[in-house]
Amino acid sequence: MSLIKVGIDATQLEQWAAELSARGLRNAIRRAVDQSARAARKITIGTIERDIGVSKSKFKDAVPKVRASTAGDLAARWTIGKARIGILNVAGAKVSKTIGLRASTHRLTGGGSASLNVKNAFVVNSKSGGRFVAFRRGSDRLPIKGVYAEHPATAMGQANAAARQTWEREASREAAMRLPVEVAKQFAREGLGPASPVGSED
Repeated sequence: MSLIKVGIDATQLEQWAAELSARGLRNAIRRAVDQSARAARKITIGTIERDIGVSKSKFKDAVPKVRASTAGDLAARWTIGKARIGILNVAGAKVSKTIGLRASTHRLTGGGSASLNVKNAFVVNSKSGGRFVAFRRGSDRLPIKGVYAEHPATAMGQANAAARQTWEREASREAAMRLPVEVAKQFAREGLGPASPVGSED
């Protein structure tokens, strides 16, 4: 997962370190980092939803909560997993005997895989009552291969992907905004009077 990059005036940071207790400054940074990651996660999930064309309820297990920072590790982590989502869950996906499968994914990211066309695709009705789209690898009746929507992990795994860019942009913006606020709160907690630290984003 990409790192959150935040630009802070070095002079200001030195001042915070000189005036605040080491523990207090570390706690302020942790609060800002955790809040920023959570806020960015919420926005990024919406981008993933629009990019892959699937309701977020279908991939909620693949986008777990942010793992918060600790006293010994100031980084917050968000690990995106895979989700096996049938292509029929993609908005607008259609399957017919005449045209096969027509669907779109990577809707915001674009690229060659944005349009998904599989001529010989067909719908399989399972004994358990489920349905999925498949196609035959060769001329034989079996084996068949299922067609699934884009994984959330794929949506975040490429540097130019819409979701990845959203995560990096929003996490950086949030952190640059929240860190000075949390430092100011820490000044008040330590009885050092009001403070108005200023941060800037790269």
